[in-house]
Amino acid sequence: MVPAPVAVLRRASLQPAPAARRPLARPAGGGLNPAAPRHARGALSSLSWIKKGIMQRLTGLLRAAALAGAACFASWSAQAATDTLVVGVSQAPTTVSPAAGGYFVLSLVFQTWEPLVARDADDQLQPALAERWEMLSPTHWRFHLRKDVKWHDGTPFTAADVKYTIDYVTDPKTVYVRKGRIEGVVSTEVVDDDTVDIFTESPAPLLLRGLADIAIEQKAISEQLGAAEAQRKPVGTGPWKFDTLVPNEYYDLVANEDYWGGAPAMKKLRIRGISEGATRVSSLIAGETHVIEEVPVDLLPSLQRRRGIEIDAVESSVSLVLTFDTREKPFDDKRVRQAVDYAIDKELLLKQMLGGYGSVLDGQLVTRNTFGHNPDIEARPYDPAKARELLAQAGYPQGFTTEIKTMSGRYLSDIDIANAAAGMMSEVGVKTTVNNLEAGVWSQLDRAREQGPIYQIGWFSVGDADFSTVWYTEASKRNYWTSAEFDQLWKDGRSTLDDAERLKAYHRMMQIMYDEVPSIFLFGLPRISARSAAVQGWTPARDSLLRLARVRVE
Repeated sequence: MVPAPVAVLRRASLQPAPAARRPLARPAGGGLNPAAPRHARGALSSLSWIKKGIMQRLTGLLRAAALAGAACFASWSAQAATDTLVVGVSQAPTTVSPAAGGYFVLSLVFQTWEPLVARDADDQLQPALAERWEMLSPTHWRFHLRKDVKWHDGTPFTAADVKYTIDYVTDPKTVYVRKGRIEGVVSTEVVDDDTVDIFTESPAPLLLRGLADIAIEQKAISEQLGAAEAQRKPVGTGPWKFDTLVPNEYYDLVANEDYWGGAPAMKKLRIRGISEGATRVSSLIAGETHVIEEVPVDLLPSLQRRRGIEIDAVESSVSLVLTFDTREKPFDDKRVRQAVDYAIDKELLLKQMLGGYGSVLDGQLVTRNTFGHNPDIEARPYDPAKARELLAQAGYPQGFTTEIKTMSGRYLSDIDIANAAAGMMSEVGVKTTVNNLEAGVWSQLDRAREQGPIYQIGWFSVGDADFSTVWYTEASKRNYWTSAEFDQLWKDGRSTLDDAERLKAYHRMMQIMYDEVPSIFLFGLPRISARSAAVQGWTPARDSLLRLARVRVE
């Protein structure tokens, strides 16, 4: 089952919902009402989370205005021609290793390396280094490789490179973040230079989607230098060649003029890390970047009114959640987890923190455009009275103190959402603080599985529920909740070629997650980007990967 093409949600000519410009407030009948007399609103302390969010947003707006003023509000029509495409991203490049990191790192990796099978911007599978493939039996796949491909050093690409890569990734000794994508592969055989066979332990309905996350590496260089060293300075087959990586600042690449798919439209590429949203916006206004990602919702009205800048938004593959560590009290009790779910007004947060972009998740991990979504489940409504009742039943009538861990800048409005959710939780007695961690600390806690008691994370589904639900299984070694039934259903769903059976398993998994609440399922996040009107060929993608070979500045 292939998802329908992505629909563009809004264009630059559309104005955001008025609610996106207002301070966060509860609708009439729902508690807080800014129009009500002060005595009707309860204690002023309950407004602290709103004030905090407003001050953070005002600071960002003022910073953007100051920086834009310093740049004299440069118009893109006045910018000098350039042969370098500059893209501003929310995370700073730190590594380009295929073995490391999440989808941001993969976005850097796929500038130089390529997979056998690729996803396009609409999340549909397309030929890449393999021009076609066939399933010879339920556990035997044959891939026919392109014959006109060369590595950046001029060496011909062959099936031996594919075998080396698959064997390396599946080796138990290899530390590779996306190893689980092809977990069922048991062997790879070279048929000839242009043909390779992959064998799986059992029927593998997700093999093609899994291979779309695996960058094929050159056998000769990897064996000569060692895999880790070869991954530091990529020699790939992709449209861009490695030039310079300045960790925490930028990644520079040059065009591969001999690329099998045609030379890139620009001579050079810089991917520049700019963690502060307002700074990204001002860099676009000043002409320092051509495209920026993760545009802060509050700054959209300003950009939409500016001549020469265009906005694009699509629904992404990312589900934003708040995950509980259910191994420890108080979140070992599902009544407490359910109480927190009732305490958070998700519809209000969507309007106020995301400007109405994206969608509230339907009480489950995956979005509606993902294979495995259960249409019979709806999100729990906002009901603070029900939250207090459940807390009392669980033995916490006076509530308790807890913490949300997050890392600002990874997801759209992430710190604002965390602060607002913490405020709503505090209103029902779950006094919550937000701990905004540095990237290094976050990674350390992630590896040690010590991100509790609650942490904010976004999971990619990339078209199929398997890819996000895996993180809730024992197989991931990163789960904070355990369900034997859930784990078995996950295994069943990835070992049959019958889509109806897979969907049945996924629907039951979504129901278990709704009942047990291992996470608060918040939003299907949008991807909002802005670009100079001089930029052509830019296509924002659901999976967040940067596809830049055909992007040009006119």
